[in-house]
Amino acid sequence: MPECWLTLVILAGSLARLLFLGESPMGLHQDEAYGAYNSWAVMNYGIDSFGYTRPVYYTVWGSGMSVLYSYLTMPFFALFGVSAVTIRLPQALLGCVSIVVVYGLGREMFQSKWMGLLFAFLLAVNPWHIQQSRFGMDANLAVPLLLIAMYFFCRYLNGRQKSLWGTAVFLGLTLYSYVLTWLLIPLFLLLCLFFFRKRMRFNRQFFLCFLLLFIMAVPLLLFLAVNFGLIPEIRSVVFSVPKLPALRTGEMSLHTWVIKQRFIALVEMLFRQYDDRWWISNAAAGSYYYISTPFILLGLLYHVRVWIQWVFKRKELPVHFLLALWFGAAFLVGCSIDLVYFHKVNYIHIPIILYGGTGLWCLGRILKREKAFWAVALCMYTGCFGYYIYSQAAYPVDYNSYGNPWVSHMNWYRYEDALAYAKSLTDGEISVFSLNYANIMLYDQIPPREFMDTVEYAGDARFLEVKRFGRYLMNTDPPEDEEERKKDAVVYVYLRGANGMEESFREKGYVTVPADACYGVAYRQEVYGE
Repeated sequence: MPECWLTLVILAGSLARLLFLGESPMGLHQDEAYGAYNSWAVMNYGIDSFGYTRPVYYTVWGSGMSVLYSYLTMPFFALFGVSAVTIRLPQALLGCVSIVVVYGLGREMFQSKWMGLLFAFLLAVNPWHIQQSRFGMDANLAVPLLLIAMYFFCRYLNGRQKSLWGTAVFLGLTLYSYVLTWLLIPLFLLLCLFFFRKRMRFNRQFFLCFLLLFIMAVPLLLFLAVNFGLIPEIRSVVFSVPKLPALRTGEMSLHTWVIKQRFIALVEMLFRQYDDRWWISNAAAGSYYYISTPFILLGLLYHVRVWIQWVFKRKELPVHFLLALWFGAAFLVGCSIDLVYFHKVNYIHIPIILYGGTGLWCLGRILKREKAFWAVALCMYTGCFGYYIYSQAAYPVDYNSYGNPWVSHMNWYRYEDALAYAKSLTDGEISVFSLNYANIMLYDQIPPREFMDTVEYAGDARFLEVKRFGRYLMNTDPPEDEEERKKDAVVYVYLRGANGMEESFREKGYVTVPADACYGVAYRQEVYGE
């Protein structure tokens, strides 16, 4: 019986993650675009935008980006070409797989297929998980990989010794998906060694799995050694370990006052269930659904009770206490970083969602009418899911922040027609406003050597600002002198309706053409005619 319901849950969850993947979210996040460009560059030229051969960590923006998701998109690019769909498809497919994996996780934790089904349902309809599954950013890959690792570790704690190999492999892969897992995974493993040591067997297999995880981490350890100045950077024909222009270590702090402020910020964001990144959190229904808050708190309180019993009565910890260790490690890492956002603490959301299911389970047992209560809960969450889908279809974007890189880091969609029209007018320079250079590199498929030879950087080394590359100028205004403007051969691509740019170009004597819904093109009639 649970298997029949599971099929429906997987179908509904998969449709929510796969339908209209290229259109929602609209546009490409700058990290999506740059990761996709490097994937295309390494696939076709063997080097990334900084000239490194198959690097273990990209030098993107100056402060770097994890490489695994970019490498994972290569087969999709080779088969179907580069597009918003193929950029996001690996993450969307892994989001669908996660529904099946979390079913197995719930079944292993509670030894109940119905709890597995509840976990699968809650994840399938969860707004945050749907949105992060539709978004091809490097760090998002940590979510499904970490979940799969937890499933194998749960099986190991239940006595299936060979599952420890799966744990080691997927924890090792997780390290290449998001830099903060370099802190999370060691901390989580230390907590598990302390709390679940009686369930572990410290035999030959245990140490071999630990050795495998260490070997998988060696390239990243070399990366740290290079970037802390212990050894020179490594370049070879097989792979590279780059020296970054800057590390973002300043965003982390262990100072007591700073941790206190970040603790408060993290708690406030989790209770609010929303930040100003509309593409990864949801204000309309809540990222976990607002109705889930009491169930999540009840689940957390239940594990506090379990911990107290372990401390004072020495009762053996149940396997589902793994959720507490996962959440605890994730929360501690979240308190150590600056600028807490949903996508930065993506490793904490799965245990929070599952705590909602644990709270429902506890309440059903307290009321002693589990089936009736679960039916009511099913109706509530289904209603919330319907409202969420409606809100996404009717009001998918916060237009006050959409396209503003300081707020959303998203770029307006449908800029391709404007760039194509500008290229048809001139073989010379094109000045582009309100569009990230990574999106242009991806659209025009600039060879990495050409980019390296022509790029001019400025600004903070952690967030390198590009002034120009190839034929493209970034945010360069027309000449101030009227006589110079009459001879201006630069073609301008601008965001329509943004700060009166269209009117400004007209006042300065430029012809403006609305190339598509979002972008226009401006040029001098004296130079290019009608």
